[in-house]
Amino acid sequence: MVEEERRRLHLNEMQLPLPPSLFEGLDLDCVRFYPPEELEEQLRLQIAGYAGVDPSFVFIYSGIDGLIELMYKVFWDRAFLIHDPAYYVYEHEALRQGIALSKVKLRFSKLPSDFSVQAQGKVTVVVNPNNPTGNILMDETLAEKLLSNVELLVVDEAYYEFSGVTFAPLLEKWPNLVIFRTFSKAFGLAGARVAYMLAHPKTVGLFSQCSEVYRVSTLSLMLAKNALADTSYVTEYVQVVKTQMERLINALSTLHISSRPGDGNFILVEKGFAEFLASRGFKIKCFEKWGRLTVPSPSVTEEVIALAENYRRLT
Repeated sequence: MVEEERRRLHLNEMQLPLPPSLFEGLDLDCVRFYPPEELEEQLRLQIAGYAGVDPSFVFIYSGIDGLIELMYKVFWDRAFLIHDPAYYVYEHEALRQGIALSKVKLRFSKLPSDFSVQAQGKVTVVVNPNNPTGNILMDETLAEKLLSNVELLVVDEAYYEFSGVTFAPLLEKWPNLVIFRTFSKAFGLAGARVAYMLAHPKTVGLFSQCSEVYRVSTLSLMLAKNALADTSYVTEYVQVVKTQMERLINALSTLHISSRPGDGNFILVEKGFAEFLASRGFKIKCFEKWGRLTVPSPSVTEEVIALAENYRRLT
């Protein structure tokens, strides 16, 4: 990794090089042509097998940000509800499109007890695990309670591979359940911009009607296909993240630097330390009271721990 890549800890991107197998068989000359339907269909079948759903429940699109934009276009006249904080694009895109979006404050990083009451009749979004707090907000019991009460429940599972928590098994039972997932995090394809929605075929049809014809580039489809053909590198990366997260949290705790682990690939650290890392050339996402830090590679974790020791000596 070049120095700049080593210090990119603000966007929760993969922190290890991708395996060469991911690029095998890529036909670069194919970019002369528009993405073939059969290529997207092959990926749809792979995603369906991976997620354990019927292929008719799968919709492929260019990133979760794209799915969010499209969701507001499809349901432009509905009332939306989301917890706060949440992934910022939900609010940003709602403001851009003039969508009625209400926010409900988390209480101690948890959904308030009356969340299902406030969600009644609305298109309700839950980011699970949440970004930026990093924790699981909803279990199956709460999900079903919401599904019986809302117009639509949209669950953002961008960090599913790290948390292992999914509501995909509920899709057959609840036609008002929608799940967003991405290849940007655990699969390491952030630059390829590939995501997918799991939803009832009727919802898939609505999204398809409002989207462009060629939704994802040919090379991106090929990369996603290769990624799903052998997910062992994803499993290995998830384990690296868990190991380095524990290592980092333990080191910061020993140094009495406030931090919080999460169910994704990032942790929260006290803002002073986040700003210290930023002053040393690291890119960190800073909030009002905390900084969000992508779990680094083993070598960069070593560097961050050394800087933490220096930070403690200086403060």
